[in-house]
Amino acid sequence: MTELTPDQQRNLDATVAAVQRVAMHIVTLPKKQRAEQYAAVRRTFEESIQKFGVEGETAHKSLDGTMDMLRALVSEIEAGGGAGGGRA
Repeated sequence: MTELTPDQQRNLDATVAAVQRVAMHIVTLPKKQRAEQYAAVRRTFEESIQKFGVEGETAHKSLDGTMDMLRALVSEIEAGGGAGGGRA
């Protein structure tokens, strides 16, 4: 794996932290409201990516990966018992 520059590492850490915060919020929503929230989050992340000048295929891959990570984390939180999920 390629080593990240300090700036890249900071950006990655910030993205992961943002995804964690958003996932904790989304998991509290009724499942019927989540699609709308995912769309809003995607738009927000897309705007952020554009502000940093990331465009084209790189932007799309980054955005898709971030959204996949968000959905996976929400599922993981639910499976672990967060927001009424999981099995005791």
